Amino acid sequence: MGIEVSIDIPAPPQEVWDYVADVASNVEWMADASSITFVSPATQGVGTTYDCVTKIGPLRTTDRMEIVEWDPPHALGVAHKGVVRGGGRFTLAPIEEGTRFTWSEDLTLPWYFGARVGRQPAAMVLERFWRRNLRTLRARILERQQGPTGHEPGPLLGMGRDSEVRAYGPYVIRVSLRGRDMSHEAEAMQHVRAYGFPAPEVIDRPDDNSVVMARLSGPTMLDELAAKPWLMIRHAKGLARLHRALGEVPAPPGWVKVSDGKSVVHLDLQPDNVKLTDNGPVVIDWSNAAAGDCAFDAASTYVRLRTGAPDNHAAARAVINAFRTRFARAFLKEFGRDEILARVRAAADLRLLDRNLNPSERGAVFALARGELD
Repeated sequence: MGIEVSIDIPAPPQEVWDYVADVASNVEWMADASSITFVSPATQGVGTTYDCVTKIGPLRTTDRMEIVEWDPPHALGVAHKGVVRGGGRFTLAPIEEGTRFTWSEDLTLPWYFGARVGRQPAAMVLERFWRRNLRTLRARILERQQGPTGHEPGPLLGMGRDSEVRAYGPYVIRVSLRGRDMSHEAEAMQHVRAYGFPAPEVIDRPDDNSVVMARLSGPTMLDELAAKPWLMIRHAKGLARLHRALGEVPAPPGWVKVSDGKSVVHLDLQPDNVKLTDNGPVVIDWSNAAAGDCAFDAASTYVRLRTGAPDNHAAARAVINAFRTRFARAFLKEFGRDEILARVRAAADLRLLDRNLNPSERGAVFALARGELD
């Protein structure tokens, strides 16, 4: 059974994509979707799997779905793997007025849909539902164009040691879990963006402990390294370029100074904090931004790469640590071995001030500072 419906939305494809690609928010505009529960660790991208409880009148079913196509901001495809079988696809095409959003499905329905309703009547019912869904989608996006005011934090997108990132309408909100004032982080992003450095756009500050930012689509550099390890040298060069570019941005007066130098330093500019978007890499997590020297910042990254302790079982840790060491050495070569090694001890000393370090990480930092880490 094939169905295709479309609607024109007065918003650019990226804005529409940012909303519809937030799978958990689909219940906001799909009248037949009662709830969505993720069954995979991932909540976006190919391989994301979730159960969607679908209800049309008295008929109710749980549809197991897996994302099989992820091409932001152009197309998103899913495979139905539960009682409903087949495939569906969202297509976003730019038009003069905004975006033409097309929803197509080729489905085999469960027996009770066919027995009680019949294939052709069922197709007519679904098409009517989905046309209404698209009108609701258009209305939701128009509402969100008014800005973030009134949005509630949505699904969890990421979590660090002292903060979490959640969907927030068409944006994301980063919230401190320990009541930390995030005004410095917001100031850092706005400052480096003013100098042309790629950082998230700050949209709003709901309170002192949170910041609303533009949503970024794409994997982190770490995710892509895990999926495509043959790109290691390319990403080591890219990370070195980002450090050099940040070294051209002067630090504002009054910032904490961590080393000689007058440029902005990130102090955690490593692959997990670089998002690879369609418009290029964007550096996230500016909570540690300070004033200092570009080479000191690169040395801080090298210390983190060499001494991080992944939370995996022993065999996985050995593999991850071996790859991290290779990447760290490639980064060392690309940025400048002498510049980094001259500052490793000072960078290690600063790293040891972090109270969140576990004993394994602390021991590795000590060993690296003494030149005893292989």
